[in-house]
Amino acid sequence: MASLRVRIHRIVSWSLVVSFFATIITGYGQTQNWFKNQYVVSKIHRIFEWFFIAFLIYHIVYTVWKVRIKTSKLVLKIREGRGSTVNSLRLIQKITSWFTLALTLLLILAGLNGYVWFAKIFGTIIPFAWHRKLDMLMNISIFIHIAIGFKFLLIRKRIRKRIVDYSLVIITIFLIGGAIYLQVPKNSAPPPTSEGNVSILIGDETFKFNPENVTTIRPDIFVDGHFSMFDILVHLDEGEYIDLQYHFDSSMNTHVIDLLNLETNWWYQVFYSGGWPERNVYRMDHYAWKEDTNFKLYKENDEFFDNVYSIFHEEVSRKINNGGAVIIPTVIIRGNTFNIEFTNVLVTPHNIRNDTFQLGIITAVDVIMSLGDQGNISYFLKWYDSIGDADVVRSYWVNGINDDIAHGTCGWVYESGAWLYQRFAGNHIHIPQDFRPINSPVYYETFWICL
Repeated sequence: MASLRVRIHRIVSWSLVVSFFATIITGYGQTQNWFKNQYVVSKIHRIFEWFFIAFLIYHIVYTVWKVRIKTSKLVLKIREGRGSTVNSLRLIQKITSWFTLALTLLLILAGLNGYVWFAKIFGTIIPFAWHRKLDMLMNISIFIHIAIGFKFLLIRKRIRKRIVDYSLVIITIFLIGGAIYLQVPKNSAPPPTSEGNVSILIGDETFKFNPENVTTIRPDIFVDGHFSMFDILVHLDEGEYIDLQYHFDSSMNTHVIDLLNLETNWWYQVFYSGGWPERNVYRMDHYAWKEDTNFKLYKENDEFFDNVYSIFHEEVSRKINNGGAVIIPTVIIRGNTFNIEFTNVLVTPHNIRNDTFQLGIITAVDVIMSLGDQGNISYFLKWYDSIGDADVVRSYWVNGINDDIAHGTCGWVYESGAWLYQRFAGNHIHIPQDFRPINSPVYYETFWICL
């Protein structure tokens, strides 16, 4: 019977290891944008979290109940030189187990902010920020704990080769280094100053500019003092730092790069404060600049441009055919408690960002506001100066639609464009809705997600 309990415990222990790695891979997969369908990944992450918690509880109960190794005895044996290597490993294993337990408890409690009942009661006392700030320490502790457990497995199997031990140490160091690396802020652009130390990357070359000196060539979109990513290139060209040849295509309502430093097929990546590189199929001269923005240009293939330009043409044609009105054929709202789909939604401007855009410019948030005007939904917006690691947000966010109100780590995200680039293929980019001018997309979708 005892041997059966031991076998069960070992199976649970290694199941705990598997669920742990699955949890951190799906967790980092969301924050590091490793996967295309973040909505599905977030659901899988929560499933593995619950498996991890269940296996951890069993592991702790069994260890406390059956494995009674006093710390004082281990220390005494180490001092006396009796089995110092094994006992030292057992002592470290015990220390990491209690350290892991404390950190895991805090992480679990912080993670419960994804549930509305917890967020309302404990959200300010146990903030979700703990879930991200403490996970590196917990991961390091668990990596060491697992490595020691694997070493004891090798001892039981009578595997005592140095190369195996060295490999185990190297893998553990690699995992610890990875946990630390993923927490280090990367690719953060320096704040704008009058010295002109804000950088953009064109291929492998870095160019610097002063945002205060950039003006827009789209005064039909931006008010004075605001500009797009494309305007930065024009500014650098005017300063003769780069050689830019371009033209405006009214049939697509955007500027097109013909040659940049005598080369073709340039496209771009942008992400704001707290973001990460992501594929986009959005007009460069619509993408508004803000502080702490990362901007780079890279090469794309001919097929990509053929598809994107075809979509831009279709949007402009759709708007012309609708007499200049923005009418979106499909609008989808996938909430936590409801799903609704609307067809041929007329979108009107609400000018809530007339500090940045000209009056009459329609942004993505106007879709929700227009549905509200038409009595199809109820909603409310909330201004955020910053969110989590994103120090510069300064936008209105859709905080609630009908009865689904954002809480903890759960809330509304959106995308818009052509079906070809749905989700992370290019439409789901992290521009706040009130900061994203739209032309006449074929669809708009907002959906509920818990991170």
